[in-house]
Amino acid sequence: MSANRKPLTISKPGLLLCEGEDEVKFFNAWFFELNITDVQVIAYEGKARLGTFLADVVKLKGFNLVKLAGIIRDADEDASGALQSVEHALTHAPDELRQLNPKIFVLPGDGKPGALESLWLASLKEDPMETCVDDFFRCAESKGWKPSDVFAKNDKARAQLWIATKEVPNERFGLAAWHGRKDTDKTWMQEKWVDFTHPCFASLKAFLLTSFT
Repeated sequence: MSANRKPLTISKPGLLLCEGEDEVKFFNAWFFELNITDVQVIAYEGKARLGTFLADVVKLKGFNLVKLAGIIRDADEDASGALQSVEHALTHAPDELRQLNPKIFVLPGDGKPGALESLWLASLKEDPMETCVDDFFRCAESKGWKPSDVFAKNDKARAQLWIATKEVPNERFGLAAWHGRKDTDKTWMQEKWVDFTHPCFASLKAFLLTSFT
C-alpha cells in the first residue's frame, strides 16, 4: 500500500475496488440508496497502481472476511483495452483474490470510451444546464481553447463546470452523489444531483446488484 495511505482494515464481506476517492464516495452513496450495507469500497489510487494494489490487498487485516469482490475502472479511450488491463492484473493477483472471481465493470459501460463522469453527464441530458455547459465549451473553443485529446478528461471538465453552477461550486465530484441523500437539513444538500434511477445507470446498477446481492 502507499506510504501515504491510512492503514486499512476490511470489515465487510463485499469488496468493491475503484480508481480513486471520488469513486469511493460516489459508490458509497449509491450503496446507501440501495440499502446495501455489507460492501466496503476502497480506492486503488489509479489504474497504473492496480496490479500492485491487488497484490497487497490480500494482506489487509480482515481480508479473510471477503466473499464477493468487484473491480471498476474507467475506459478512458479504449474500453476493450481497459478490460484486458484489469484481466491481466487479475491473472497475476494472489490466489486468495482470484479465487473470489472478482467481477469487472469498465465505465461508462457498453464498450464506450469515457469515465464515471461520462455516465453522470448522460443522465443530465434533459437538465436545463446542459445547453449552458455546451455553450460554454463552444465559446471557449471559439476563443482558442482546445479540448483535451483524452475523451475522459473532457467529460471530467464538463462535470466540474456543471457543479460550478451549484450553490456549492467547489464540491468534489464524488460528493455530488450525496446531495439529497444526507444532511438534508442543510439547504445546500437538499437538491439531488445524481439520479441513480435514470436509465443510463441501469447496466452499472445491474453489475452492483448481481455482484453484491
